[in-house]
Amino acid sequence: MDLTQLLTALSSDPDQMTRGIIRIFHFIGLSMGLGAATLLDLMIIRFFLGQEMTQQKFEMFRFLADLVNVGLKMLWVTGLSFLVFYWMTEPVKLGNEKVWAKMVIVAILTINGVFIHRTIIPFMHGQIGRTMLDGVPFRKKITFVTMGMISFVSWYGPVIIANLPQLNFQVPMMQILIAYAAVLLCVMTIAHLVLFGSEIASIGRGRWRRRSYQ
Repeated sequence: MDLTQLLTALSSDPDQMTRGIIRIFHFIGLSMGLGAATLLDLMIIRFFLGQEMTQQKFEMFRFLADLVNVGLKMLWVTGLSFLVFYWMTEPVKLGNEKVWAKMVIVAILTINGVFIHRTIIPFMHGQIGRTMLDGVPFRKKITFVTMGMISFVSWYGPVIIANLPQLNFQVPMMQILIAYAAVLLCVMTIAHLVLFGSEIASIGRGRWRRRSYQ
């Protein structure tokens, strides 16, 4: 098949061609955001284990955060493009409440991302030369864990939902969102229990050290 035949085949169905282009960029945005967000979560876990924040590590963290931001913007652009495309070609698909549930979760992810950029990134810059949790109040630790778990669940949630065709036109949006909230609550509960446990252990070690010096 020469180039002319290829172009003819691609342009034979404009609607399918448009859908394919939107889907490709949607997948790129999702892969970029999900991959960078996962690496960020792994980095944060390492810092919670006591690693020192350096300028190089901070630059890597900020680079990954920027990738997440780009991926999120691509999700919004392609997601809204899908809605416009369905409205023009297949309006019946706008009645699929799974689509709107995904949009709500991405909106939550976006709000959480704004908080991360405005709070965690400046905080990490201030921790250069120290461990991430050095001198951090316990309330702020809870805030960091909460935002991290929201990011984790809200990135993987739409991927899982998108790959469950059983939900199409069958399950109301609120039921999907309730299931998402339940998973988020379970994950956050486990993370906070681990944080509480590490805090209690840290206090215990501190008391033991003080007694040993007395």
